[in-house]
Amino acid sequence: MKASNPYGQLLVSMREFSLESDRYVERAAYLHGLHRTDLNALGFLIRPDLADNAMTPGKLGDALNLSSPATTALVDRLEKTGHVNRKRSETDRRKIQLAMTDHARTVGRQLFSPLAIAMSEPLKHYLPEELAVVQRFLAEMTAATVAARESLTEPQEDAPGP
Repeated sequence: MKASNPYGQLLVSMREFSLESDRYVERAAYLHGLHRTDLNALGFLIRPDLADNAMTPGKLGDALNLSSPATTALVDRLEKTGHVNRKRSETDRRKIQLAMTDHARTVGRQLFSPLAIAMSEPLKHYLPEELAVVQRFLAEMTAATVAARESLTEPQEDAPGP
């Protein structure tokens, strides 16, 4: 990147981090006999913001951009492998809610503890104030990525190809 672009190297570093994170997840999933989509689903299920807003198969399918049949196959697979339980909503018995099992949490720790340990070492070299800036930066980059994703539209039929 040119020196005139102060963000260039940072963007390259972010891309490299994203690629290596993806490679870690792919490898960890493979070693535990899981699909990448399975781990993505479990990632949505473990989010702390779901405490009062339980995940349903429909919400999970929307989050993962899956069709209804693909979502059903995913939930069936996760249930069969002991990672997810289906349960009826206590407030609306017609609704099915998904819950991670203790087994899934154990597998998650096995998968991601090595990464957490490896990442914790470099974090020790930063002051709390520096980490606060990094946290704010990552939150803003996440929000920007979400906004960019949500702005994407379907390609037009008559649009020229690459």
